[in-house]
Amino acid sequence: MQWLVLLLGLIIGSFLNVCIYRIPKGESVAFPPSHCPLCGHKIRWYENIPVFSYIFILRGKCSGCKGHISIQYPIVEFITGILFYLFFLRFGLGILGIKYLIFICLLVVGIWIDFTHYYIPDRISLSIFIIGIISSFFTIGFERSVLGAGSFALFYIVLYGFGESFGYEIMGFGDVKLAMGIGAMIGYFSLYQVFIFLNIAFISGAIIGVGLIFFKKKTRKDIMPFGPYIAVAGLVVGYLS
Repeated sequence: MQWLVLLLGLIIGSFLNVCIYRIPKGESVAFPPSHCPLCGHKIRWYENIPVFSYIFILRGKCSGCKGHISIQYPIVEFITGILFYLFFLRFGLGILGIKYLIFICLLVVGIWIDFTHYYIPDRISLSIFIIGIISSFFTIGFERSVLGAGSFALFYIVLYGFGESFGYEIMGFGDVKLAMGIGAMIGYFSLYQVFIFLNIAFISGAIIGVGLIFFKKKTRKDIMPFGPYIAVAGLVVGYLS
């Protein structure tokens, strides 16, 4: 069963790539069918097999115009598949497990859009919040979900305000909304878990930021989105909770 869930994750990861590309452009994620953004070539079914097609059939190039296809596509598919596999082993396919699979999808889209476009769509944060609140009646409990949303939002509002006061943007307000949604999804937990969450967010952000500067992908003056690291921390703590 776990291998079917892994396959499902890979397939859904392919659709998430469509969302990542089209949502920032304000385009429909349903129509038109998948096509090359450079030449409009319609992608055949065998060219759309997650990970496999990119590596062995297309070899990173469009079969129509031979233009380069971003490595993002197999990476998103692979990450989504692995996360589906891991969370299925941890939570199964009950209400809690399905909730976390939806959580994964929303976070993967939000992470990648924030990393490439420097904003988190409100529809992503709001969807996480609403699903977290509704599912809480059947999983972690409504009170815990509301407390999680409130405590996470309050903490990040304080950080946001602190940065604004000193003229330094620690994070954007979109990060606050994302944190509120994550809090609603995984619920309120102990101070120790909060400490772990914050450490994961800040340490992962620091490591990746230093790596990007070292490999000259970013400079110290460039904007460094913080949302992806909040999302990573949310996934880790949600998995361990």
